[in-house]
Amino acid sequence: MKQKTMKSIAMVALLLAAVQVACAQTAKDTVYVFKQNHANAAIFLPAPPDTSSVAFVDDMLQFQWGKSQRNTPRGLQADLESEWQPAAMRMVMAQCLQLDTISDTATPALSRLLVKSYWTGNQSTEAAKKAYMRIRPFVRVNDALWARYDSDFLRTNGSYPSGHTSFGFCTALIFAEMWPALQDTILRRGFQFGENRMITGAHWQSDVMAGYHCAAAAVAQAHNNPELEKDIMAARAEYARLKGLPANYDPVANVDVPHGENILNNPVDTASYRYISDVLRHWDAKPLRYTERGRQAAEEAEYSVRMMQKVFGEAMGITIDEKTTPALCQLIATVLQKSSETVDRLKVMRFRKRPFVQLGEPSFVPGDEMKERGKSSFPSGHTSLGWSEALTLAEVAPDCQNEILRRGYEYGYNRLIVGYHWFTDIEATRILSSGLVARLHADASFRQLIKKAQAEYKKQSKK
Repeated sequence: MKQKTMKSIAMVALLLAAVQVACAQTAKDTVYVFKQNHANAAIFLPAPPDTSSVAFVDDMLQFQWGKSQRNTPRGLQADLESEWQPAAMRMVMAQCLQLDTISDTATPALSRLLVKSYWTGNQSTEAAKKAYMRIRPFVRVNDALWARYDSDFLRTNGSYPSGHTSFGFCTALIFAEMWPALQDTILRRGFQFGENRMITGAHWQSDVMAGYHCAAAAVAQAHNNPELEKDIMAARAEYARLKGLPANYDPVANVDVPHGENILNNPVDTASYRYISDVLRHWDAKPLRYTERGRQAAEEAEYSVRMMQKVFGEAMGITIDEKTTPALCQLIATVLQKSSETVDRLKVMRFRKRPFVQLGEPSFVPGDEMKERGKSSFPSGHTSLGWSEALTLAEVAPDCQNEILRRGYEYGYNRLIVGYHWFTDIEATRILSSGLVARLHADASFRQLIKKAQAEYKKQSKK
């Protein structure tokens, strides 16, 4: 009897071990970042706007815009893409890559990359959703569900950040890295996938923006999983075969930075319904000038490698300088150069007056006014720099990612405080910056530089 009992216990132990291995394997095969390793948007992003706040004005304006799109081709797109499963992104990415389908049987490597990207992005919003449990637009205004795949589950699921936006944009960022020659098309569709949630009434504008940022943060950590690079290379090879390209074809060669004019919406102008919310956000931020936060914003108006070393060195808890951390300095300088290149070309194409110029008032950094007066407010160079560096350095120092991302986000918001950029300029720029970081990762030399920077960080952080 005792022997049978021992055998039974042993069998149960073996079964439990098998289940644990199976679960671990399933998790490994489903995501690139485990839940506990994701950045927490409740820490690195601001809380969702309260209904009595100035920020909520833009949410309501965009809610009305969304409803106006429902009986249009864009509304049909939002309806079709409302499904909460990888099937929606299979359809979107197949269109971007000009394939008949992306499936486990027809395109196994592309399918694997897509599914793992999708679930990685989806998990990235969970902590903040639980922290805020924000009420969704259709519930807040007592509307009926509209999109075909949306269900009553949404009523009790937090609105901030948007999960659809995050898994859609996470997939887009990784596929843009996989095939940079189509990055503009892929990123545009990833951007629209998030916007669609305002059309369905399932999310507010601020939920969608937070979703984009969660996706970018998730991809930063996904790069620390060697499986991502393997899957990207396998998908790249499979796609090249499907398109009949030669074995030595390089989809990265001769592809420069993402072109913002093909990815982002045009900047808000004074005739737009959103201009009123831009003005309100400008006036709402002005009182911060006379606080410690305002002093920080003015001090950090300096656009330089030195300032990035200071800001992010503090966030990482180390000193970043050419003597002790040359690779980190080189990484920061590389990102600054490419960020400037990305922003400067779009400034020329999409000119918008800066707030202090448009409103005929002094800025909070008077020493910069003469040289900056004639430059475009859209997009924001400082925002691009801060967010691009933050995403890159969050990969270098994952144990500090929340603080790094928070400082990167703040660096962009500084430009609203000092009066050099409108809020919608800043929002749009972070999306473009996320695409830039994806493009940089497509270069093996950039990935190697990150590894060197990681080694330096580990050495410095132990001191």
